[in-house]
Amino acid sequence: MLRPYRLERELDRAVAQWLGWLPRWDPATARRRLSPCATCPAWADDLGFDEVPHGALHALTTSLDAVITEHVRRSVSLQPFLSDEAIDGLRDQLRREAIAWVNRQHSHILRALDAYVEPKVQHMAALLLADLGGV
Repeated sequence: MLRPYRLERELDRAVAQWLGWLPRWDPATARRRLSPCATCPAWADDLGFDEVPHGALHALTTSLDAVITEHVRRSVSLQPFLSDEAIDGLRDQLRREAIAWVNRQHSHILRALDAYVEPKVQHMAALLLADLGGV
């Protein structure tokens, strides 16, 4: 079985990389989606990040999902006869651990969101209001 510190170390690295990327996030470059994202709403709800713009949140959730998927893959390679139910249970357990880990970092993450994301959202809102006022 995998050691828990390895998961925490990889979660730490994923969140650190996301925090390093966050200042470069630009809402103006966001691609328009034709269908709703299947990943982010559940993560946003579990992490308490309902108000975070999708582009910024998506970068975090895909990183967390990748860490979980890699740990499940490693576990299956070490124990190849795990049932589908056991694999799903492992995935759920790892997801809960990831949520708990991110929640321990919640205040640090919120400070970064306030510093880097909120000003950009406010700026876009101001531009939109200016455009509406000029029409």
